[in-house]
Amino acid sequence: MTFSTENPFDGSVPSTVFLPNTPLSGVLVQVKFPEIFSIAKSEFVADFQEQIRVDYPFHRLDENPVLKLTNNEVKQGSIPHWRFLDQTMQWRLSLTTSFLALETRSYQSRSEFIERAYTVVRTLSETVKPNLTVRIGVRYVNQIHGEQLQLLSRYVRPEILGLYAADNQKYLDRAFNEVVCKTDVGAMTSRWGHMPASHTHEPELMPPISASSWFLDFDSYIDFEEPAVFDADEIKTCITNLATRAYGYFRWAVNDDFLRACGGEV
Repeated sequence: MTFSTENPFDGSVPSTVFLPNTPLSGVLVQVKFPEIFSIAKSEFVADFQEQIRVDYPFHRLDENPVLKLTNNEVKQGSIPHWRFLDQTMQWRLSLTTSFLALETRSYQSRSEFIERAYTVVRTLSETVKPNLTVRIGVRYVNQIHGEQLQLLSRYVRPEILGLYAADNQKYLDRAFNEVVCKTDVGAMTSRWGHMPASHTHEPELMPPISASSWFLDFDSYIDFEEPAVFDADEIKTCITNLATRAYGYFRWAVNDDFLRACGGEV
């Protein structure tokens, strides 16, 4: 892959620049598989929990409400979500009957994130034993506020800025943009816009804050036309490629002045 400042959808990406004052609000990886009803039973997931409990010692069971169509009637139902958290409460692992997800609001590096994801995917493969995967996705949500928000037009490409390019942010209450594109490793949905204080477009990965903010959200994913074999090593490769492509898009969207404003050495 060769990095292009004009085309973030294929080619290589630049070397990673560490940002001490990262704009990242949250990062998520999700691996979906055909539904396994037994995951709803604690005795079925006990082996999985035993293997991960040193890294994720806390757990709880959430019942997420859903609407189900049964005999042409819409009824209230629920989907069990097993939640496993690390000791710092900054990393959360979620297991449902149809997906495994790892998320954090304490992201340090792409390599650490990928290794953590690989470890839990491999453990799932060895204990729960899903045989197929239907979707793999990696999502990065960035949030900019305060002084950086006031200088946003100096930091972000005009194609992304919209009304911000004309320094009209003082008139904005909220704005939301979404683009779905193909990439060389799958697809990407990118979202960006302005949120007033105490609002968010994604409460899990970008909790609302007491000030207005601008967000930049990359969802890099593969929807398999035909289910793929659930292979931990292959999934790790997919996660690596998707995360790398998302970083390439980020580096296309912002300039070096923004990296410096976040403490990066460029």
